[in-house]
Amino acid sequence: MSQQTQTLWQIGQPGKGGQEFSQTGDWQEEFTYIIGSDPDPINHPQMPSLLLAPSRKTKSRRKAKQLFSTDKLNIQFTLAQSYSAGELTLFYNFFGSEVDTLWVDGEPVAELVGSGKVTQNQILLPALSAGQHTLTLTTAGGSGDGGHRIDYLKLEGIVAPVQPQTLQRPQPPKETKETMAKEKTEITPPEVSSTPEQKKKKSYVPTSQTGLQDYSYWWEYVRQHAKPPEQQNKSFRRGRIWA
Repeated sequence: MSQQTQTLWQIGQPGKGGQEFSQTGDWQEEFTYIIGSDPDPINHPQMPSLLLAPSRKTKSRRKAKQLFSTDKLNIQFTLAQSYSAGELTLFYNFFGSEVDTLWVDGEPVAELVGSGKVTQNQILLPALSAGQHTLTLTTAGGSGDGGHRIDYLKLEGIVAPVQPQTLQRPQPPKETKETMAKEKTEITPPEVSSTPEQKKKKSYVPTSQTGLQDYSYWWEYVRQHAKPPEQQNKSFRRGRIWA
């Protein structure tokens, strides 16, 4: 299963021979192109497509120096994440028979030998951390006339697979001695009514079918309803019974 990749940046279009590159400018010994600063890096990049060999002093080189060209091309770019070795691929096509050298952050990475026609190169880059980096291209001339056209450049990176997230149910908090003690202190006792509960009146229930009544019931009834001696209207007198 092939890994999914994404284009991080691209300069120019393959197969156009550098015609879409800007032709306005003069020769510069070193030119730095910053990714993200160009309004149209694919259809009309503001970068010289003519790379020259500094050691060659030929008629063609003197003529090429009158055009928008450079001996050393730097490409600055910024990575949003880190990549391991082999996770970044540089696509670099050029016309000519020269031998180019690719540098990454000042360290040589690969030598690219031209075929006389369009040379297509795919170079795996070393591990790069998130942040700013610089690619540098130089040419030594080789068997060519000391200069060649850059067709296009593109940097691709492997997309990291998205890991599925497992849903975890929230676990109830574990009870500790402190939490148990806190729960005990927070429990409030039930409210006690200030009014005493009234005693239920005892109802009269016959003890049998013979007509005998509950003696304790009547004794209590008489005791509660009897008037005290001082409240009686008349005192008891001995004497004659009046008819």
